[in-house]
Amino acid sequence: RTSLVSDGLCARHCSAEQLAAGAAIPSHTNRCCCDCCLCGCLLSRMPLDGSSMFRKWIKSGAAAAPSTEDGAASLGRCSPVPAGGAASVGSRASKGAHDASESAEALQSQLEKLEEECQKIKHQLARVHNHAELSIEVVDEDLTLTRSRFSRAAPGATPAGSLLPSKEGSIKRGAGARGASAGGGRSTAGGVASSLNSSSIASMSSFGPRMSYAVRPAPSPGAAASHAPTSAKDLLAMVQRGRKRAQYNSRVDSEELAALTGNGAVTLLPRGGVHVRTRHGPVQFGIPPETIKDSLQLGLDVPKVYVVGKERFNLKFGTNTAEFEFPAYWNFFIKGDKTTVVCAAAAAAVIRQVMEEVLEGPAEEHLHQDDEYSPFVDDSIYAARPDLLREIGYFKEPRNGRKIEADTLLQFVEFACSEELPAGHLLARMAFDDGTIEVIDRGAEYDVIVDDELVATVPDWLSSAIADPPHILMPMATAVGDAIDFEAPQFGITVLGAADGFTAAGTTAGFILWMRGRGILVDPPAHSAHYLRRNGISSRKITHVILTHCHADHDAGTFQKILLEQRVTVLTTRTIMAAFVRKYALISEMNYDFLQRLFCFHSVKIGEPVHFQGGSIKFFYSLHALPCIGFRAELAGKSIVYSSDTYYDPDGLAALQQRGIISAERCASLCTDCSVQQADLLLHEAGIAPIHTPFDALAKLPDNIKRSIRVIHCNDARAAESEFEKVQPGFEHTITIDTEPPLHAEANQILQILLVTDIFRKFDVESIVDVLSVITTRSYSAGEPICKAGDEGRFLRIVKAGIVMYERDGARPFELRYCDYFGEGELLTDATHAASATAATRVEVLEIERGDVQYLFRRRPNLMARIQQRAKLSYDLSWTFPGPFLGPDTAARQAVV
Repeated sequence: RTSLVSDGLCARHCSAEQLAAGAAIPSHTNRCCCDCCLCGCLLSRMPLDGSSMFRKWIKSGAAAAPSTEDGAASLGRCSPVPAGGAASVGSRASKGAHDASESAEALQSQLEKLEEECQKIKHQLARVHNHAELSIEVVDEDLTLTRSRFSRAAPGATPAGSLLPSKEGSIKRGAGARGASAGGGRSTAGGVASSLNSSSIASMSSFGPRMSYAVRPAPSPGAAASHAPTSAKDLLAMVQRGRKRAQYNSRVDSEELAALTGNGAVTLLPRGGVHVRTRHGPVQFGIPPETIKDSLQLGLDVPKVYVVGKERFNLKFGTNTAEFEFPAYWNFFIKGDKTTVVCAAAAAAVIRQVMEEVLEGPAEEHLHQDDEYSPFVDDSIYAARPDLLREIGYFKEPRNGRKIEADTLLQFVEFACSEELPAGHLLARMAFDDGTIEVIDRGAEYDVIVDDELVATVPDWLSSAIADPPHILMPMATAVGDAIDFEAPQFGITVLGAADGFTAAGTTAGFILWMRGRGILVDPPAHSAHYLRRNGISSRKITHVILTHCHADHDAGTFQKILLEQRVTVLTTRTIMAAFVRKYALISEMNYDFLQRLFCFHSVKIGEPVHFQGGSIKFFYSLHALPCIGFRAELAGKSIVYSSDTYYDPDGLAALQQRGIISAERCASLCTDCSVQQADLLLHEAGIAPIHTPFDALAKLPDNIKRSIRVIHCNDARAAESEFEKVQPGFEHTITIDTEPPLHAEANQILQILLVTDIFRKFDVESIVDVLSVITTRSYSAGEPICKAGDEGRFLRIVKAGIVMYERDGARPFELRYCDYFGEGELLTDATHAASATAATRVEVLEIERGDVQYLFRRRPNLMARIQQRAKLSYDLSWTFPGPFLGPDTAARQAVV
């Protein structure tokens, strides 16, 4: 079609009169009859009754148009150029080209903004998905939310002022698509609901009530108020405690710590906390994860008395410093005694609620197992689903005549005012058969007085402090040059910890599942992020976490990774995820809605594969004291099975079936296709029944299954007595399952790097293809310079493997690792390198030449402008102050991009 276009109107078949009359506007398409030019595009955007609007536009524009001899409007017809008019035509052409150039730049900028907006919408959609997956569904409009307990209340009791419904008919349940829950006759396909009245919305979120608004139990007479700062003086004291915690370093002795450790009764524990020996038993300040391992390793008595500090959470390391689960289990199950908790009244209420959730499990309205099975699974698999309420109830049954509940494991002694002490001092007194222990809170310090004799004075900030670097019991590189030259396997595992919570040596069980060079953390132990970083493993290689259940030895590292790193995806079921967020909202004192924004929740369905790196992972519910999942991972025809914490013993399971705790289908599934499947690697936990699997039950398995078993979550002595090999922690002990390499492996690796690098992740497919066509790989030996300060900037470099030291003007060098990049500013500003880069280990980098980078970014003017601005700032400002901000690919740097 050759008709010319003038002012957006077509004149090949339509005269001005026809256009003005609207005769050429077919009602079914709203397009010009010739359908050949911008006129049709313009009219297609008009409403069907827009002819009058169009006639007005024609009158204003067409009236001024020149006419030909035959009276027809020359709206687009080609006419001879008048003599002497060539200059004016050229001028118009030049102006048109300039306008077109400006228009193209504006459109390109608009397109780039739309792409960025698309990314924001994707993130918002992920957050909405989190809310939708964990939302509660139907609550009576006139429901009075009165229960402060987010889990279970006493039967028939609904305390005034609480926030959740009682069980007597307040909760409406949706009809399950496949009927009642196995073995229990319950229908839990719905859940608790989110359609709350306006007064309820303010205090509820998708995970349950916001506990910060919940009504706390009234403190006993004389009890101290909450430690939350209520005055400028209290706020200043809190800031000072935080500053001292941040400066606490196990390698530097201050005068304050030297005076403390000079007291023979005081021991600073490696993981954090202060152990004070007294004649009535030890008293400990601060309870970080795995704290009983410190006492056991150092030959100290595990305390029965713990003092909770004014802050119960260490934000620097994302760590709970009031972790009572395993101290309470040790004293209850091993020593047959209670654990005494010395704290403020508000802290006592929170600790009690956390322990109740852990011991009792989620309330019935928070159990969603019927909804957690794929609609496409076989009926036999769905029939074998657990009745979580009955299974949790079985593990709560009294042991040796003692109930397993918070009040039988813990007893609270609250700080209170005393007439014997000066104003502002608080007292907690504990009486023993042969004397007393008193702990006096003097604001900045605690005094421990035994039988009226001062034994120790402990700074208050130490009760929530963790030394930097944190103490971990895993093999760890001590310097960058000693880091293992580790290449992630195509399929396999690296064990981070293999012990249980009561073993003195070793870290609690957790590992990395490797698939095609990228990893998924499975129940990471505390401080595992620090361990990975010290061993040269970038967080960008491990962006997913599998959370199996919510015991402290399995979930502490998950919360750390969520807080300390970015873009973490958590794989677990809706029931477990909701329990996790309820628990850590209480522990960290962060509200539910804020916590939901820190991670992406992938709600797994039992029996439905989760696809990852060309492989798949299928999950199953194991049998444990809390809802718990295991999984089977498959890649290229090979498989790895992880039992997670579970009870496997065919005789014991048969007894549970006879009691009606598990169904026949559930019993058969636990015996054949959950934790004891045939696989290339079967990673099975072992321990003391009925919480864990006894070794003799594993010994009775068929040989074709036994030969692939490696045990985990047990102590070395029991493993040595069995016929099974225990896995060992450390990258040097990585277990690799041989698989065929994937097609286009190199392109796959480069694409994965580009997708997690902030300057490329927003590129469209066409642009990524362009990047692949110009990118090259280059290797450097340890100690070899990559670029020097003052050199011409010739390449954009992205670290593919190894560690690069990036240093400017003698300042402390940065460590660049997987997916970190440098050199982009020099390419876009025509500057020379202001820093030197040297390979600290054997290094592979991806390189893109200057001309190719400029071409790629010229089509993204907004991104190019931000990179140029950032590069200018990095040259103008000193690295002494803004170095951490302007260092290559830090979190703050990514925010600028």
